[in-house]
Amino acid sequence: MSLTVPRIAGLLAAGLSLAALTAGGPARAATAAPAALANTPHYSLPLAAQESLYFYDAQKSGPARTDGDQPLDWRGDSEPSDACVPLQPKSSTVPNGVNLSAAFITANKSVLDPGNTGCLNLSGGFHDAGDHVKFGLPQSYAAATLGWGMYEFPQAYKTLGTWNHGLDEMKWFTDYFLRSTFLNSSGQVVAFAYQVGEGSVDHNYWGPSELQSSTTYPRPAYLASSETPAADQAASAAAALTVESLLTASSNATYSAKCLQYAEALYTFARAYPGLGYSGGFYNSGGYVDKEAWAADWLYLATGNFSYINDIISTNSSGTYTGYLSNIVTNTTNTWQNIWVMSWDARWGGVFSLLDPIVQGNANVSAILQQQVHYFDKWQVQYWSHVPHDNTSDTSFIATTPAGLSYLTTWGAARYDTAAQLEALVYRKSFPADAQSTAFTDWAMGQMNYLMGDNPSKWSYIVGFGSTTPGVGSLVGGSATAASHPHHADAHGSLTNNQGDPANDRHILWGALVGGPSSTDAPDDVTTDYVLNEVAVDYNAAMVGALAGLYQYYGQSQTVTSFTPPAEAAQSPYYTTATLNQDSNQGTQLTVNITNTATQPPHFETDMSARVYFDIASLHAQGQGISAISTPVYYDAAGQIDGKTTSISAPAQWGDANSCVYYVTVNWAGDNVGLPPSRAFEFGINAAQGPNFKYYWNSAASPSLTGLAAGTYASAADPYIPVYLNGTLASGQEPSKTLDESCGSSGGGTGGGTGGTPTLVAQYETSTTAATTSSISNQIQLVNTGSTAAQLSNVTVRYWFTEDGTQPLTYACDYAPVGCANVTGTFAAVSPAKATADHYLQLSFGSAAGTLAAGASTGGIQNRIYQSNYATMTQTNDYSFNAADSAFTANPTITVYYNGQLIYGTEP
Repeated sequence: MSLTVPRIAGLLAAGLSLAALTAGGPARAATAAPAALANTPHYSLPLAAQESLYFYDAQKSGPARTDGDQPLDWRGDSEPSDACVPLQPKSSTVPNGVNLSAAFITANKSVLDPGNTGCLNLSGGFHDAGDHVKFGLPQSYAAATLGWGMYEFPQAYKTLGTWNHGLDEMKWFTDYFLRSTFLNSSGQVVAFAYQVGEGSVDHNYWGPSELQSSTTYPRPAYLASSETPAADQAASAAAALTVESLLTASSNATYSAKCLQYAEALYTFARAYPGLGYSGGFYNSGGYVDKEAWAADWLYLATGNFSYINDIISTNSSGTYTGYLSNIVTNTTNTWQNIWVMSWDARWGGVFSLLDPIVQGNANVSAILQQQVHYFDKWQVQYWSHVPHDNTSDTSFIATTPAGLSYLTTWGAARYDTAAQLEALVYRKSFPADAQSTAFTDWAMGQMNYLMGDNPSKWSYIVGFGSTTPGVGSLVGGSATAASHPHHADAHGSLTNNQGDPANDRHILWGALVGGPSSTDAPDDVTTDYVLNEVAVDYNAAMVGALAGLYQYYGQSQTVTSFTPPAEAAQSPYYTTATLNQDSNQGTQLTVNITNTATQPPHFETDMSARVYFDIASLHAQGQGISAISTPVYYDAAGQIDGKTTSISAPAQWGDANSCVYYVTVNWAGDNVGLPPSRAFEFGINAAQGPNFKYYWNSAASPSLTGLAAGTYASAADPYIPVYLNGTLASGQEPSKTLDESCGSSGGGTGGGTGGTPTLVAQYETSTTAATTSSISNQIQLVNTGSTAAQLSNVTVRYWFTEDGTQPLTYACDYAPVGCANVTGTFAAVSPAKATADHYLQLSFGSAAGTLAAGASTGGIQNRIYQSNYATMTQTNDYSFNAADSAFTANPTITVYYNGQLIYGTEP
């Protein structure tokens, strides 16, 4: 099933008054006043601010944290292939390659791959949304905007205890941007990697990022270069790095300087190579000029170099704009109204939020230009907040939902609203004397109250933030139910590539802002809804800063307590299920499924095994031992799916030498078990034919078959087929080691000691049943039914008969499993002769015959006795003959000796 999820593309970032791009998309309201929303906090701003940053911990790509500071126990290593993206042109044979030509790679190999590894290290960064692509524009926008809130309201972050957490998230962003930027020896950008992964491919996978295969779902890399320009991507990253430079200037001067160096190089590179980057149709850029202007603002703030501002506002001698402003207006007399708030694509809202206070009162900027920039900045905040425009005849305001949420577009309405909140809060900070500035932030407080629960559905659009969350006291007044089914593969945790399985998310995506309500105030807490219930790195970016600003202006009386995500309940992720396919007196055939559902964090296991315990008491009663058991394999899922054959061990005895219980180990070593949820293995525990050509297997006492009936699975996890990780018991129950002590078998036809006297049984079948014959033919096998192994060279066997003649007797061994060369037959006369025996054949064994282990059998030794002239002999008067023994049957008239001592049978 395709899980491809589209994204809004092409948001016309040039900043013109935007038309509706989606159904329910941006609309202007006339004079209708929006519903009033409370401008005092009804919910805990400190808690929401703290929770909102944990969403970024859930989005981190790459190796798991190694410093012990991993707040989410359900996130681990992901996308290891990103650390070595092949430095080869992307093609059908190199799907994980790059978008650079072979000629470009060759010409710039020393810069791109100075270590000659053959690949690019692009690990780190952040997953975009509910998927696992690292898209360029939303990621760099999120980094800069997250840092923007910290830059504007640092004291609020510090009071809330989120400053260091914010710095940690920022550094994860900027470490990735630095790693992805390739400078030559002159400090110039040769290439910048802005995207890893392919949306149309990645969106066919729905599961934990830790389990996603780059072989099945390739992760190519896209780089900006002189041959593949992407000024929008480079400039956007330059802005993010510059923000980080400002944030770390006093705490880590070296890192700050490096971020600024790379930012300036990326900005220069963007200006030198205009063009738009690639997104595969998911985040198509509307332009690069606004991104360059956004970067220029920040570079000025970091360097004080007014040339960056001139890049935005420069004019020619006639007053016509030649800088970035020429993209939206012609000169200082033009009026322009921006309704599309700051976003991953359209950056003009943020540009003017920063530029406005920079140019006001600046001697390098004309008064008319100052007025124009201020108009652009303030008009947008008025438009969103419904605070009257300075021109009272202007009644253009954004549409709202019936309950009063400013509503730009259906897709991700909440993220645009929080971005507008941040702009309103920054305006108040920049222009505290403006009479309307408090009204702007009052509006922002009401909007945040709406998103936190002051809405008709009493619904919190922040995951985990609500009264129903155990142990989380988020409410100051009122009540709210928090979103709990965000469109997010990692939090959902499906192991079946299915958005409907499980029904409820395995994990809480703490602090994530979901898309928002419909235009009629209705939430849609459904995993599959990627319009109203999506989450993304760009969604939370402005909200974090808005919460800090709202705390600064409205939350000072609220209690600040430290929040960290509570540990999840312990799991039992390793188990087996089994089904009994067939069960008879010949054997048992079953399928064992081993399962790895580990989600704390999700990971593969490469040395998983299961043991199946069975009881051979029914065979032992007939003189058979473990050598009568075979374990044929009928189906191996791992071998067929992964090409890694599952092994099954020889039976091993469980307990001491008297135990009837054995086990086989089914080992998936080397396979990525379970490529969740499981891998199946079907095999048999089959018994050889026993005495009288019959089968004697009975599975009733076998521990691992407890609770199974033919054709049915164990109800959930089968505890009687335990699971082992690296040979150590991980789940399930091992049977008692004294469960069945009636066998004295040490396993597999080998092993066991040779001290003491063994217990041997002679089994016999006749080949010729006629009363008279010229050749007495039979088979004799020895079965060790005791607990002590027998040295065969110490064993002799006597078959008692009457010669019925006077010619010399001859013995022939036609076949013996131990080898006829290791079997010697000799004759001796019985004195005095018995009516049923005047001779006996004595079989003895050479040292090469070896040891007969407890539970083992020699197998049938085929014997022939005849006189040299082949005279007829009568069998019916022979002591050891039994015409009825046409299959191996214990025969006590054949005697067995150990070191000359009779141990079985009765002499005539």
